[in-house]
Amino acid sequence: MSRAVSAAVPVVVVALLVALPFAANNYILFIANLILVYAVAALGFDILVGWSGQIGLAHAALFGVGAYGSAILTGAGVPFLVTIPLVGVAAGVVALLIGFPAIRLSGFFLAIATLAFGLVIVEAFIAGGPVTGGGAGLAVPAWQLPPLTTPASLYFLTVLVVVVVYGCAWRALRGRFGRTLQAVRDLGPVVGSLGIPAVRYRLTAFVVSGFVAAVAGALYGQLQTFVFPTMFDMNLLVPMLVMVFLGGAGTMWGPCVGAVVTVLLVELFQDFGALQSLAYGVALMVAIGFLRGGLVSLVAEVRRARWTGRLLGRRPAPGREITERSA
Repeated sequence: MSRAVSAAVPVVVVALLVALPFAANNYILFIANLILVYAVAALGFDILVGWSGQIGLAHAALFGVGAYGSAILTGAGVPFLVTIPLVGVAAGVVALLIGFPAIRLSGFFLAIATLAFGLVIVEAFIAGGPVTGGGAGLAVPAWQLPPLTTPASLYFLTVLVVVVVYGCAWRALRGRFGRTLQAVRDLGPVVGSLGIPAVRYRLTAFVVSGFVAAVAGALYGQLQTFVFPTMFDMNLLVPMLVMVFLGGAGTMWGPCVGAVVTVLLVELFQDFGALQSLAYGVALMVAIGFLRGGLVSLVAEVRRARWTGRLLGRRPAPGREITERSA
């Protein structure tokens, strides 16, 4: 029965996603689309931060590279669908250029170095006035797939991107690539003695993270219909960090759960100004202090709790009761 339920869940989820545009109003469709876009962006961030253990803080700027790059290319006559892989490759190259000098740093120093690179990219958006519109921003040419409306067209495209990106990540992260990234993260300098080229895998994490961020950024630009530089500074970086750590860093579905909760938090607190930042801070502290594995670990934590075992009538494993009493 459990296998049947597990197999049915993805089918039900996909069916609900497909039916949503025909049953929801434009506001709900916008929120759903925003969650899906952030779920892709957070997954790319998690590959770098959660799976490889590198606190790279240029992710929001690379997200902006995708939004700006797609808007500029679409305005020049390039089909929007073609711009998505193009901006992904461009952001991957930029991520490689960022990661190469910063790759030998770690912890605080890596965070500061990559944050500085991200700020440079945002300043480039401002300085490139004739191309990027400068500080005033840039309008994004709308894309539509007849006979659907523009919001529905973008929604179905985003669902397709989510399925493809998460499907590829599932195969890669649950295989040799994911296990090697975890080894690089957990073993640190010792991993070189095992014959693992740590620098190559760290750079690969940078490139993959940048590629995924730009793909999400291209969809985000279409969703917002207008982009400007300050959209991609710390105001976006902090929510992305919350998505990863609140959902569960280094997990497959944590970024998706984090995106859902974070977007809903923004919507709930959108009329409270500075309280949005307070909500982010509280959510992040709760995640780090009480749920080290993020929200995706909540079910497992509840199952392991002592009171849950008593409520369900489970007896402790042999030796555990003695250990608990001695403690």
